[in-house]
Amino acid sequence: WVFMKKLRVLFLTRKWAPAIGGMEVYSMELSEALSHKVDLTVRSLSGNKNGSPPGIGRLVYFLFSNLVYLWRTRRDFDVVHFGDFVLFSLAWWHARWAPSTIRIVSVFGLDLLFGNRSGWKSALYSLFVSWAVRRQALINCFLAISRYTSTLCSELNIQNVVVIPLGVRLKKNIPFFAPKRSGRERYILFIGRLVRRKGASWFARNVLPALPDDVKFYVAGKSWDCPGVEMLKNNPRVNLLGYVPDKELPLLISESEMVVMPNVSSPDKTDAEGFGLVALEGPAHGVPCVASSIEGLQDAVRPSETGFLVSAEDTDAWVTQVNQILEWDEKDRKSFSLKAKKCLETYFSWSRVAHDTLTAYQKSLGGKS
Repeated sequence: WVFMKKLRVLFLTRKWAPAIGGMEVYSMELSEALSHKVDLTVRSLSGNKNGSPPGIGRLVYFLFSNLVYLWRTRRDFDVVHFGDFVLFSLAWWHARWAPSTIRIVSVFGLDLLFGNRSGWKSALYSLFVSWAVRRQALINCFLAISRYTSTLCSELNIQNVVVIPLGVRLKKNIPFFAPKRSGRERYILFIGRLVRRKGASWFARNVLPALPDDVKFYVAGKSWDCPGVEMLKNNPRVNLLGYVPDKELPLLISESEMVVMPNVSSPDKTDAEGFGLVALEGPAHGVPCVASSIEGLQDAVRPSETGFLVSAEDTDAWVTQVNQILEWDEKDRKSFSLKAKKCLETYFSWSRVAHDTLTAYQKSLGGKS
């Protein structure tokens, strides 16, 4: 018998719990799934207890401590995987000391677009991106989380990009389909940051008034500096829940009529939905997701299987689609939930994400000159 030696992989990430966000979920879930396939070492920067990312001081310490670590372990790994584009500076340093080691960088979207914003931080970051793109030959492969993120890479002339859509964990201790409790309030659920591009205020202003009067709009997420937040607060059909702990989300989702992601485009390309993990949370609890057919959401939703894609800011199309789901009976809901579960297990498992990532590692090793 010939046993293949497991790849020695170092995964570096500045996105980790208790900070909250899609990049944090990616880092933790991918690490867990990869640990069963490779000899994995993880060096991560944990977030703050209130769910916010770490401050600049801890980030700088993380970067400098890993400069030392990468030099010290320059012969210890077959692959070094950098968790997002911001860590390209570490990849450049690593290439000086371990030129023959495979380097992989994950790309999410916002880590490419931040430089388009106003302010001195964004201006500096834009210069950093330009510097990194000119040195992209140091990276064997960039992993984009959606086709949309891949197009952002192309616009910056970033090459050697592989698209690996994200996944969701199906929780074994939660019934996948549970009949709705009688007498409960009917509500549509939004989960996410209250920023303009997420579209919560657009939905409340344009779609909610055209829905049956008994249907409420529940909004779970922190209030950010968004002009639409005041409008949401003053709408009697909107229930602003604020931050909802992870342990309370499953019931909140499974009791909803649907999860919505009514994203609107950012005309100046200063922000975007690289993938949209929330689109998988609804079907993971047997509930459809209705999302705008833009950006990474086009990869996060499989129409009629895990949810439905609707033209962004098309009020009539949104009202029609939402009302159709509101008319489902229990048989329709159970049929959808079973179809969604099968689809998630096939296309959106973290095991599949880890498998595709490992394949990218192996192809990069195979193509090494």
